[in-house]
Amino acid sequence: MASEVTSRKSTRLSSTGYYDIEGEPFICYKETIHRRHRRNTSQFNNSHRTEEQMNRNIDSNILVNQKRNILSIQNTSSRASSTVFKIFGIPFFLVLLCFGLIYLILALNSQYVTDTTMAASCEELAKQLRKLQEKQGILEKKIDLLPVADTMPNYALESQGACAVSHRSSNTYNAQAGWSFLWIPMWLPSANPGIVIKGGSPLVIGHCWPFAGERGHLFITLSHPITISHVALSHLSRSLSPTGTISGAPKEFSVYGMKTFDEEGTPLGTFLYDQDGDSTQTFKLPDHKKAVFHHVKLQVETNWGNPDYTCLYSFKVHGTLAD
Repeated sequence: MASEVTSRKSTRLSSTGYYDIEGEPFICYKETIHRRHRRNTSQFNNSHRTEEQMNRNIDSNILVNQKRNILSIQNTSSRASSTVFKIFGIPFFLVLLCFGLIYLILALNSQYVTDTTMAASCEELAKQLRKLQEKQGILEKKIDLLPVADTMPNYALESQGACAVSHRSSNTYNAQAGWSFLWIPMWLPSANPGIVIKGGSPLVIGHCWPFAGERGHLFITLSHPITISHVALSHLSRSLSPTGTISGAPKEFSVYGMKTFDEEGTPLGTFLYDQDGDSTQTFKLPDHKKAVFHHVKLQVETNWGNPDYTCLYSFKVHGTLAD
């Protein structure tokens, strides 16, 4: 027995004080079938546990591998997506950016063109408005410069029934004795007092009635009995004269009103025709001359220096019809 125990001594147990002085173990037990069974069971359990642990480890490794695969797939997909974005997304984004910039430039350019067009249209309208205003100003000036006689009816107009009475007027000057331009007479041989009340414009050089000397008169029967307010005398202007002078134009003249042929006449006023003035000059009679007259006599007192003849181009009488 002692030899069996001794034979069973363990150096490791001896070093740990497992045996007493006699070499006997402090704790002694008998290995039984039950203990062996329990040991076997424990070994089985340990083996089972080890197998389960291994299975768990395997499952864990499988899960880890699956996770790694999933992460790898995700990373690969992410890298692929990133690569696809780099390949297609960035150029597409750049294209969109370029289109956006082009649209913005076109929109700004269109707005600029629109603004420029509107500004040009406004400027053109302003120019046209200024031109119209200038034309209006010119027309107003022309209207202001129109002789007063052109805005009133003329009662010494032959076409309205007025008549120049030749036998009550001065003698017509002989045309052969008149001055000429390039051997062309400045009045027609058949000129008579009636040409003075023909009317019409503009005046034509030589279309006048000349009487001898610087003093003479013209007798006119009016178309209607009127109260005379204005008379107008016309002559060719100096600017249109071939010689630059109008010495045969009337200078100082008087107007007389008559109710009948036989009466001497009522003086209505004495006036001065300005050789440097307008071609047609209108003269207003004094306000106190309100009588009604049927006839008028134009008496030329002097002319502008021609001792041989005086020319009358046009004479008009204006006023108000008698009641």
